[in-house]
Amino acid sequence: MVTLADCQRTQHAWFKALAESTGGRSFGTHQMEWVWLPKTREMLCMFPTEITEAGLLPALAEAQRRGAAVVGVWMNAAVKGAMLAQHRFEPGWQPWWMTLPLDLEGVVAASEQADPRVVINDPVGEVCVLEPRQAWLATARVDGEVAGQCYAYMPQGERKKNLAGIFDMEVAPEHRRTGLGTAMLHKLSEAAFDAGAEHLLLNATPLGQRLYKNFGFELIGKGQTWWYHLPQ
Repeated sequence: MVTLADCQRTQHAWFKALAESTGGRSFGTHQMEWVWLPKTREMLCMFPTEITEAGLLPALAEAQRRGAAVVGVWMNAAVKGAMLAQHRFEPGWQPWWMTLPLDLEGVVAASEQADPRVVINDPVGEVCVLEPRQAWLATARVDGEVAGQCYAYMPQGERKKNLAGIFDMEVAPEHRRTGLGTAMLHKLSEAAFDAGAEHLLLNATPLGQRLYKNFGFELIGKGQTWWYHLPQ
């Protein structure tokens, strides 16, 4: 059984991998865990059990020093955000945590529906170069142009539980509802299964969850995010 804690832990590992592969860093401040992503200029706090000024203020100062555009806090739905509101954070989108069991029959069926518009690791994304192999990038191309991308990620720490996450699904607006999202999920499911994954997990936006539900993912819970946009 995949739990919300599994989902949160894997999400945190994904952001740490992004930081590692793009020149960022991970650090802690008084029981609050942070990830700095320089490519998107985001400072993110990952699933604190409590928000305190002792943990929040040093990270805000670090975000300003590094020229961050935004500071975000991902939280379990039960954690109170009053302290964040006092420091000009605003409630953001709600992650819908969803999971899907993988089995040989489903993966074989997916491979039989392979879409030639989608390939794995073309081009190789930054986190795909981590060793040992932990991530796979699906790229969709239409008329030679990139029309969509999505990652599967299986952190080393989750291999005992055989969990892999689906992250950063993007399809160009003009190519949505043409099957590219589903095709990338098919490719990444196969790659994750071949690496030993028995379950996929992801966070969906309320708008995007329809794609995953149609693919077979089931909702297991919801979270919350808070955001502060720094003056530029």
